[in-house]
Amino acid sequence: MEDTQDENRLLIQDMANKFHWALWARYALAALGILLLYVGYISGVTLPFGLHLVVFLLFYNLAAHLILFFRKKLSLPGIIALGFIFEIFDIAAITFAIYITGWLDSPYWFLYLVLIIISGFGMFSSYSISVFFIAFFSALFYLGLLYAAYLRILPIYGPGFSMTPQQLLYLISNKAVFTTVSLLLLASSIYYFSKLLNQHRAELSQKNKQLLTALVRLKDIDKMKDDFVATASHELRTPLSVVRENMSLIEDGVVGTVSEKQKKLLATSRDNVDRLSKILDNLLDLSKIESRSLDLHREQVDIRIVAGRAIELLKGQADQKKVALTLAAPQAVLGWIDVDQIYRVFVNLIHNSLKYTGEKGQIAVGVEDAGSSLQCYVENNGTMIAREDLPKMFERFVHLNGSDDKGAGLGLSICQGIVEMHGGKIWVESPPAGKSQGAKFIFTLPKVS
Repeated sequence: MEDTQDENRLLIQDMANKFHWALWARYALAALGILLLYVGYISGVTLPFGLHLVVFLLFYNLAAHLILFFRKKLSLPGIIALGFIFEIFDIAAITFAIYITGWLDSPYWFLYLVLIIISGFGMFSSYSISVFFIAFFSALFYLGLLYAAYLRILPIYGPGFSMTPQQLLYLISNKAVFTTVSLLLLASSIYYFSKLLNQHRAELSQKNKQLLTALVRLKDIDKMKDDFVATASHELRTPLSVVRENMSLIEDGVVGTVSEKQKKLLATSRDNVDRLSKILDNLLDLSKIESRSLDLHREQVDIRIVAGRAIELLKGQADQKKVALTLAAPQAVLGWIDVDQIYRVFVNLIHNSLKYTGEKGQIAVGVEDAGSSLQCYVENNGTMIAREDLPKMFERFVHLNGSDDKGAGLGLSICQGIVEMHGGKIWVESPPAGKSQGAKFIFTLPKVS
């Protein structure tokens, strides 16, 4: 029931929009008619009853406009009936135009066909059967015009005066049959194609509803998963801390003598507990980032200082691998950032570069003014990232092809989340522009004017 009401509301809105479009189209036609009358007037050419047609068009169009303006709430039957009434007025206007522009010889009878097409694919596209009503009234008005003029109810415009009554009746009958058949054939074609379109539209609407339902369900499942990960990560941290503390007590010999072999096993276990604890911390942080619940404490700071701290932290690891780790930032660049979070981004990116840069390699950390924002980068000349891996670099739990990285695959996802929460973007180039190997991670940040 609710779905039907929603569909009716959408249909009413759609028809109201089309109705407004048709109103302004008629105003444009009336303006064109007035312009032609003016041109004819200054040129000395008389257009018979042209002004009457323009006034008639403006009158019923204005009436339609006022009805829509004062009736704020439109029912579906009401707007359909209103549409049909003004379609009949349109047919009357077309018939009048045919009458004053040559009657039998008027070239404008095709406007009936245009009206059928507009009705079938436009105003009444949801009600295909309407084209037959439009065709019926078009034929009725046209035949009425022809025979009313023939019976001298209306004065005749055109070449009919040079014909005998029998010849004129024969010509009128031929015109009537041709026009009626044309209208009905076109109406049948429009009905068939409009029916097909409505059928496909209904199928598409049904599939869209199914997709939306599935999307809502997936979002619910994704939220449940995030809630579970956050809760599980939080609950596991306390027992892990207890396990680590107890292992440290045993390793230090507080509860008894420990052999060297036992110390090695305890050290290995402690390292793995630390690794697991770090993974849990990353999962919690990623959950906060994705739910936008991570608080950012922004301040004005020179980004070079933040990058320098990250380099200082990892300088020892770089020296062990004989990797040159340098900062390229010739001038002060002020950013509006959370220092701790951007420091974390630099650390993650530099640490990630160290994994894939061999001995005597190079890693350059840069900060530069990019006009409307700041641009930071971490570039290395190590292993090039495979092309198929580039689109998924910032996805969660992703490991590169051929990588022996034992991490959880969350570092780059966290970097992306932090940068985007600052209003920036992050991407990777491999190889960097103008280089034959290596990778360059680039991210933007808001700057202080």
